[in-house]
Amino acid sequence: MTGDILGNRPHVRRRVESGVHVVVKNHRGDGEGARRGLFVEAALQSAAAACYPAEATAPVAAPLSCTSDRLTTAFYAGRTLDALLDSPGTLNTAMTAAGRAVGELHGQDVSGDEWAWLPKAAGEHPPLDPIPVRSLGALSAGTVELAARIHHLGFETLLAGTLGTVADRQVFLHGDLKFDNILATADGTVVRLIDWECAGRGMPERDLGALAGSLLTETIRRATVREAGDEARELLERVDEGTQKAWSAIAAFLTAYRTVSSAPGVDSRRMAHMTAYALLCRALSYTQTTFEFDRLPKLLVKVASNMAARPDVFLGRFT
Repeated sequence: MTGDILGNRPHVRRRVESGVHVVVKNHRGDGEGARRGLFVEAALQSAAAACYPAEATAPVAAPLSCTSDRLTTAFYAGRTLDALLDSPGTLNTAMTAAGRAVGELHGQDVSGDEWAWLPKAAGEHPPLDPIPVRSLGALSAGTVELAARIHHLGFETLLAGTLGTVADRQVFLHGDLKFDNILATADGTVVRLIDWECAGRGMPERDLGALAGSLLTETIRRATVREAGDEARELLERVDEGTQKAWSAIAAFLTAYRTVSSAPGVDSRRMAHMTAYALLCRALSYTQTTFEFDRLPKLLVKVASNMAARPDVFLGRFT
């Protein structure tokens, strides 16, 4: 791999592709089974930090000298937002800190030539368009059923225009901003963002919607992890309790995000649509893993459908 080596890591290099400065990360070369670490690989942090003109002032500082396992246990005291979901007060504190960090991230001036960008990653894209018949055999039965439901509910039309780019609203994105890519100290006052391999240009609502969708998904998932014979009313009560916890955390995040003077404004309607899209991404991840289109993905699609079809109902959640 050609290009300038970053952070003394030969597999992470900065180079120019089609006139654009990018950061390219290859596998370490230790074989397919090489361990990447539970939460973070320091190389990803160094690659992301290299996107800043002055690495030392990056709002999400990269502790480059740490290995992944040591970083998660020593530097972050082993706390992820997943561990804070049962402590709503601490979770909201962490989300407030994360809101400020992401606001600073999105508020960076990215107009100079000295910036490097990570190449666009494929990520997860729910099948909004009908799936070609020739592709059905490569998908699990659960994913096919999910795709049929997405098509039947008309998500392609509901989300039309949302996923396009708006030239004057391009910011530096984390690209995979979900709750489990945010680490926090035990009291929630200090956070770090991890796993930067999807970083690049995009609209701010992409990051914000991904985070909101991941929190809603996890709280709904926890509510549904009970015996299959649970009564519908009891399930709905648990889901409602969980989503209220998620909405509280989302509100704390957005309130702090808006206190950053350099952060871009949030388009609430686009935010609702991007959150719906994120919910579909999580449903797809579930069906690809479990091969089932069962209780959880069905609930996620239902919430996403309501959010995409009636965004006005949800605007208050994002303002």
